[in-house]
Amino acid sequence: MPSLEAVCGRLFGRPGWIPKVLWGGALCFIPILNLFAFGYLLEYGRRVRHSNQWDLPEWREQDVPTLLVSGIRFLLLLLAFVGIPLLAGWLLSLLLLGLSFGMLGIIAYFPLAAAGFSAPFLFLASLHAYLEDDIFANSFQIQRVYRSALAYWPKLGLPVIAFWGIFLLALPLYGISFFLGVWVLIAYSTALQFAK
Repeated sequence: MPSLEAVCGRLFGRPGWIPKVLWGGALCFIPILNLFAFGYLLEYGRRVRHSNQWDLPEWREQDVPTLLVSGIRFLLLLLAFVGIPLLAGWLLSLLLLGLSFGMLGIIAYFPLAAAGFSAPFLFLASLHAYLEDDIFANSFQIQRVYRSALAYWPKLGLPVIAFWGIFLLALPLYGISFFLGVWVLIAYSTALQFAK
């Protein structure tokens, strides 16, 4: 099984990744244009999975319509497997807080924390279900995605906690921290799939 340190060494040890991440992170700040950054990440996942090329591709080599279509698909996966669980966890937390008249305090937010922890596993599992055969409908096979996410949670637990930690600590720079974190999660989860 590859280690997170080995994957990060492989990603960050190559020259030229900083400008590519800065471009992607900058695009993540801008609504609509963030679809191109999302598409870039999805295309990176496809590239790693199918041709085992770990370097981020050059931005100027990307096909704009392909990035846009991939970005919309990436956004749909984000909304379905991150947005919906976070919204459900938040509503359940508010309900618990209201029913307990605030007596539970921070404990009432456990459903939100649980949803936040599990959402990246579901998202990555759905992403890999899509990239496996390039059939977008596969990413919405809930049982398959759930089984895959469940199988990988022990190996991806620490990287997901690190992702949320970096994302929340660097919240003013959320575009860059999101882009960087998702890049590492896609690379590491793909490495774990290759190691099966």
